[in-house]
Amino acid sequence: MGRRIFNAARRAGPGLVSAVLLSGCACFPGLSAPSVPPPTAQQVDAFGPMAGLVGKTWRSEPVEGSEAGPADISKWSWDLGGRVIVSRHALEDGSYGGVTYIYENSQTGSLDYVYVTSAGFHTTGTYQLADDGSWTAEEAVTGHETITRVRSTGRIAPDGRMAVTSEYFAKDAWSPGRNVIYVPVKARIPEITGKLAE
Repeated sequence: MGRRIFNAARRAGPGLVSAVLLSGCACFPGLSAPSVPPPTAQQVDAFGPMAGLVGKTWRSEPVEGSEAGPADISKWSWDLGGRVIVSRHALEDGSYGGVTYIYENSQTGSLDYVYVTSAGFHTTGTYQLADDGSWTAEEAVTGHETITRVRSTGRIAPDGRMAVTSEYFAKDAWSPGRNVIYVPVKARIPEITGKLAE
């Protein structure tokens, strides 16, 4: 019976699925949300180390000496039958967030993505997977007032944390962006308020 309820809720939409799972967890304390199965060999082949980010929620911490700001919370999941990675994120204060869709381009074989933001701009780019387990990207930015390109590099450290560095191209020059460490956490993505922090 539980499986039929879950399947009916899944067909009704993700919001209802969450409500059903949370209700089940509240009514039956021993019951927890289903875990994400490990990535398949095909997913690891296509997405490399990023496949290991799926099923986790991450919270940023600034690297010593770098600029602090509201923490970033991101949750990674599979979509479209495991053919797309979706990363949803929001700053802890709710002032900004976005969604990234990462997919293997069937025409070129490249690992492409599109990032759509609450600030009204979006980016597109391609990830390069390196032999050392890192991933790098350079993306074109559309609709931002000053930034036209972003470069970033990410990797999973031996301790399980994710390190990300970025830089921004604006006014004909590259400048340092964020330099953060993400740690796995049990947290919800903050609601995006649309109000920018002062």
